[in-house]
Amino acid sequence: MLEKIFTVLFTIVLFVVILYLAYLTTKYIGKRFSVTGGISGKNIKVLDTLSISQDKLLMIVKAGEKTVLMGVSRDHMEYICDVDENQLNTGDGDVTSGASPAPDFIGAFKTVLSDKIKNISGKGNSDEEKK
Repeated sequence: MLEKIFTVLFTIVLFVVILYLAYLTTKYIGKRFSVTGGISGKNIKVLDTLSISQDKLLMIVKAGEKTVLMGVSRDHMEYICDVDENQLNTGDGDVTSGASPAPDFIGAFKTVLSDKIKNISGKGNSDEEKK
């Protein structure tokens, strides 16, 4: 009986260790090969990326003091235009250009949900008025 308990405990501990090692490996590989986190040097940094299709990206790249928008595909990179870094979204919701930032998911969800509830309650009132 005691031997079975040790076998089960050993199996659980071994499973947890394997999961932890898989987590560390995935974290390392993700940092090493990600477009935004893995590609940077002393003077070149990828600030942002946007996937347009499966193998096409738009990248905002800072090289020294210059910030540019690049189109990147599997076999080709192309300069599109210079970007004013002061006009970029800093990531904390502060947009220095004066444009309103994109709403976060929860705020957008609440807005859509409240609109749907108003529409449903409005339809319910109109059905009652027709009767």
